[in-house]
Amino acid sequence: MRVPHTRYPLRIEKSYAHTVGKAVGQVESTTLLLLKSEVKPVINRGTVNDSLYNDDMIDWVESLIERLKELILGSFTDTDAQQMVERFMSAISTSNRANVSSQIQAHELVKHATLLPSGKPVIMAINPVAGYAQLDGYVKGKIAENVSYIKGIRDDYATKIEQIIYRGVTKGQSYGEMAEAIRHQGKMSRNRAAFIARDQSGTIYSQLKTHISHLSVQNNYPGMAP
Repeated sequence: MRVPHTRYPLRIEKSYAHTVGKAVGQVESTTLLLLKSEVKPVINRGTVNDSLYNDDMIDWVESLIERLKELILGSFTDTDAQQMVERFMSAISTSNRANVSSQIQAHELVKHATLLPSGKPVIMAINPVAGYAQLDGYVKGKIAENVSYIKGIRDDYATKIEQIIYRGVTKGQSYGEMAEAIRHQGKMSRNRAAFIARDQSGTIYSQLKTHISHLSVQNNYPGMAP
């Protein structure tokens, strides 16, 4: 029986990137909405330039940024990041186990003979990757690592938006200029999400296969396909 080749989890990678990118899109929309409702009217009235160094204006900007941070954390929560990563890890782990299992079971030596009560031999197929509790620590570690990456995208976005607003106000930028800078930052954050999804999908899939292969050898299950 031909041993199946290892298939890269492209769909899982794309789904992970899309999910994180969608969350970034939500916070970007929230940011633009606040900019339009709160900042644009002030810019149109010319209040920003006239009161650039006024304490009230500085307090207003700081209050605006604090509200924006709360909205960002509210629309892209730590729980959201945790759930995104857990779904990703579940999908990639399931795909990897299924692939490794099919490779091992395709090898003739994984068939074990046993006897029926009548004494007639029968071939039994086994699941060589079932119950590998040793992998739990690795999976949990990767979940924590990826949650940190995803929260980092969100937090970095919030920091960059704070800088965009402060810079826009102090330099007397127009609403359109600030909005364009915010959209650009959203694009950069989505690109970062795509990179993380690509990097982690390849790394985790490869490492899981290696771990499962070693465990399979320890349990006397042979051969893996490249």
